Formats: sequence, C-alpha cells, structure tokens
Amino acid sequence: MDVPIKLDTGSLSPEQLDALFRNLGMEVTFVDEHDMVVYYSEVKTRVFSREPGIIGKSVQNCHSPSTVPMINKLLDAFRAGTKDSVDFWRTHEGKFVHIRYIAARDRNGRYRGCLETVQDATGIRALAGEGNDLVW
Repeated sequence: MDVPIKLDTGSLSPEQLDALFRNLGMEVTFVDEHDMVVYYSEVKTRVFSREPGIIGKSVQNCHSPSTVPMINKLLDAFRAGTKDSVDFWRTHEGKFVHIRYIAARDRNGRYRGCLETVQDATGIRALAGEGNDLVW
C-alpha cells in the first residue's frame, strides 16, 4: 500500500499524485533550483516530446541553443524574485500552445525551482459566449 504524501491541504498517495499529473490536461516539467530537470509528466497527448533521458540533465541542454539565453534570463529573474511567472504562446504543428514558466518558492519565499506547463489551448482559444451548461 502506498504511504500518503502529506501536503499543506491534504495528502495523496504516490499513485494518486501520478494520476493527477497524467490527467491534469497539460504537460508539467519541474526543474530544481540547480537548473536540473527532475520531473516531467507522462501525458497521453504531448505537444513537445520528452524522453526519460532528460531527468538529471541541465534544463539548458534540453532547449535549442537559440532559446537558452531566454531560459537563463527567466530563471535568473525567478531566483532574484523579480518575476514569479512568464507566459509564452505560439502556433506549433497547427495547435495554439500556451507555455507558462512559474517560480516555485517554499513557504519562506526561497526559490526551489521552476515549473513549466505546456497546454494545447486551441479549444480554449475558440470558446465564445457563456459556457455555464454541462455539455457532453
């Protein structure tokens, strides 16, 4: 039986935590405070490919050389506390993709890493009007 992981507002078993990230509706990657990739979610539909070999590698080595200066700039801003999140969006293979980098801080405000979320927002972008009714 999985031992629950205690969190601020409850607890989840490792199996539940894995299910949560697999079904969140977006890709999640976590880079620790030393710029090392320590986690990525395995989701059914990926926008950007991820391979198990990225775990333990520098995040800079997981991006194209042309984007490394931007990655370093946002990580430096997170460390300095001048930014808490940065958003990007673009079209990729016919999909409207939203990418968000979020500084992860502990309760004392200390930088602990960076969360990257990637979401195919094509359907969200096309929404119009009010969507208050359950649609199956």
